Amino acid sequence: MFFPLMNKEKILVLLDFDLYSPNIILRGAQLAKALNSDFEVLFLIESDRDNFDQPEIELAFAESKKLSKDLGASEFKIKEFRNHNRLVKFLEAFTRDMGFTQLVLAHVAESRWEEMIHGSFMNLLMKRMSFLELHFIPQDVAFPYEKLPYDKGVYAFLEPMGENEYYLTEHKTKTTVDDGVFFKESDTDFDNGVFLSFNEDKLFTSYQVRDSVATLKNKNVKLNEI
Repeated sequence: MFFPLMNKEKILVLLDFDLYSPNIILRGAQLAKALNSDFEVLFLIESDRDNFDQPEIELAFAESKKLSKDLGASEFKIKEFRNHNRLVKFLEAFTRDMGFTQLVLAHVAESRWEEMIHGSFMNLLMKRMSFLELHFIPQDVAFPYEKLPYDKGVYAFLEPMGENEYYLTEHKTKTTVDDGVFFKESDTDFDNGVFLSFNEDKLFTSYQVRDSVATLKNKNVKLNEI
């Protein structure tokens, strides 16, 4: 007896700065493993955000990019948008054209008043993207960092030492040459790990850190080069 082949699942993990949680990526990775499929990560960011948020934005970008890589994502992309109307249209076209079958995103807590005036965001997605299976994940679920080989990322700075070598510090000075996110290796008393600096073209420069000394590793790295 012959059975029809099941369609290959394709999962998109959708991140948003205001609702960012590393747990969304973890759940996407778990779903991909359960379905024996690939998953990609798309990080959404408003193009006109205040520069006041820049350190937190860079931290979220760096952490989500590294976490995506460590959990086996096949792609990591950042998409800017101006308003939510255009965003929904883009998301509908993007998921359809790329053949995604599953969408994992943060749960948006909306009041009954907001639903009456603006309509439910969940209902809008389900109406516009009926070809997708949606998975809404609570934002405040704790992420088990102890299961990863590094600690949660922290914002840090680099001071020049020599050619392609820099001193890692938590404080910015007049001689600071770069800022970014430091991921410290777990179970070590020394500042060993990886430092990622976010670039304007939405790529990263990576540094290997040993005893607080950061050595340039790669410029403009892609997901699998961190």
